[in-house]
Amino acid sequence: MSREEAVRRIEQVADENLTKLNLLGLQLQEVPPEIVKCMHLKSLYLGDNQITSIPEWLGQLSSLTELYLYNNPITTIPDALGQLSNLKCLYLGDNQITSIPEWLGQLSSLTELHSYNNPIINIPDALGQLSNLKLLFFGNNQITSIPEALSQLSNLKHLYLSGNQITFIPEALSQLSNLEHLDFSNNQITSISEGLSQLSNLEHLHLSNNQITSIPEAVGQLSTLIWLNLSGNQITSIPEALSQLSNLKGLDLSNNQITSIPEAMGQLSNLIELHLSNNQITSIPETLGQLSNLMWLYLGNNQITSIPEALSQLSNLKRLKLPNNQITSIPEALGQLSNLIWLYLSNNHITSIPEAVGQLSNLKRLNLLNNQITEIPEAIHIMKNLERLDLRGNPVLPDLDTERQKIESEGYFDAETLQDARRRITASIVQRQGQPKFRRKLLTAYAGRCPITDCDVESAIEAAHIIPYQGTQTNHLTNGLPLRADIHTLFDLHLLSIRPDTNEVVIAPELVGTCYQNLAERKLTLPQDLKTAPNQNALSKHHEIFLSKCKKSQLQR
Repeated sequence: MSREEAVRRIEQVADENLTKLNLLGLQLQEVPPEIVKCMHLKSLYLGDNQITSIPEWLGQLSSLTELYLYNNPITTIPDALGQLSNLKCLYLGDNQITSIPEWLGQLSSLTELHSYNNPIINIPDALGQLSNLKLLFFGNNQITSIPEALSQLSNLKHLYLSGNQITFIPEALSQLSNLEHLDFSNNQITSISEGLSQLSNLEHLHLSNNQITSIPEAVGQLSTLIWLNLSGNQITSIPEALSQLSNLKGLDLSNNQITSIPEAMGQLSNLIELHLSNNQITSIPETLGQLSNLMWLYLGNNQITSIPEALSQLSNLKRLKLPNNQITSIPEALGQLSNLIWLYLSNNHITSIPEAVGQLSNLKRLNLLNNQITEIPEAIHIMKNLERLDLRGNPVLPDLDTERQKIESEGYFDAETLQDARRRITASIVQRQGQPKFRRKLLTAYAGRCPITDCDVESAIEAAHIIPYQGTQTNHLTNGLPLRADIHTLFDLHLLSIRPDTNEVVIAPELVGTCYQNLAERKLTLPQDLKTAPNQNALSKHHEIFLSKCKKSQLQR
């Protein structure tokens, strides 16, 4: 079937004189010879197949500008492809190619060469002749060295050589004056060449997961740099010269051996992300509070003992991660971080949560796992946007584990009261993560069907609350029904309800004579496990409001 489909597409392209032929993912074991009918082709897609070899006749497609051969078991590139003088993009990634032929350097029109995920050992010097090349992608091969001839690629903008066995970066690469993106991550490089500072247009420098021990001061001269990734090395210090990178937006120095953050780092006024997790840092300088554009600050797994109040000046901060440190308190001033969404402080020595944390109106995740917290302020309970609250491993609320077991095994939902603040807080801790799971659990309890309409199209079913959602303590199976979307709307508007004594559907006068009339007196289908059946008090409250609205409607008439 796959070959027949390929021939059909080829004939269509030939008959209609089209310039693009897409044969992706047809499980082809060879390149269909019928393609020679399409001499006018400019783009040929042969990726995601089972092709083992490239036929010589492919070199006759002289108009070809794009050739996609990725994700096949191809082992060699035939010499005939050297005739494709108009070729601009060549995709050879995810194959079994062991070497790049010298003649490839003759493809003078080539602008992109992709040969990632192959067992290639060497890059031929001839590639230095590709004067129009803008992108060279040789990631995840077995390359051990870079030929200096690549320095002749004067138009090169993107050079990707991650995931190889390269041990050093030749000084000659400093001649690539148009280079914007340089990726040597996941290699065996031990030092950064001073010559890289001459790359006047470099915007992204990725050198993560190497064996680099220091950052040369010259890196501070890369004035156009936007992102610098040196994570996973053996770096022990941050040079103050990095503070000169005025355009830097992302800096990742995580997983190193850094002991301190220089005060000068506060000068990186455009920084958005700062990753310094898994180091040996003992303190956070006050100057980091000057990073007015910072949105992510990751400092987990260090030896930090306190959070400076100056961090409260980070008005754009969205994520603050400080787990696995030695922090003893949360400053009240952090309550000023109005845009904060994530606050991770697990595995520290924190003893209390300041009331000011309740001012973090946009906070969605608060992780205080494994601290020494003994009580929870009421302000935490009323944080409307909080989705995840983790207080496990704290001495807070001794009955927490008992409550957790009760809630998980028997359910905890009291439609009448829920007045005990201590109990409400306990319940909300356990149930805080319940909202994303609420619909899924309802669907499971009701076998994926709406209990009123018997609709079994899950994408059309919504999680309805019997008593309107007022925090996670109302987010319980016994306060929920999986209703078809339109029924959910009518239920929320109290145009439809359930009689608590008979479990029969009742409809408002407005629905009489409509397509919903046949739902009247229909019995609600209960879940097999009656422990998850609708709470009778909740149904009564909903039904009372329904009756009240019906009376008002009749009076208005």
